[in-house]
Amino acid sequence: MQNAIQISDELLAELQSKAALEGKSVNELAEVAFRQYLEKDQWQRLVESKRAAARIRGLKEADVPRLVDEVRRERRL
Repeated sequence: MQNAIQISDELLAELQSKAALEGKSVNELAEVAFRQYLEKDQWQRLVESKRAAARIRGLKEADVPRLVDEVRRERRL
């Protein structure tokens, strides 16, 4: 499958240098970067949704150790 993206000549030159140093292609570096970006974005959205749920329940960060202990105790039973 062939795709195309537009990037600056400066960024392309940096990618080509980095790829050569690592023995990889520019496409390989780009794919890794895109995957990392998508994973980070997915993680950030998950964290924000859980923070919103905690706010709705009135939970604070200081509550976390107690809640973790409660869940661990329940799982031991």
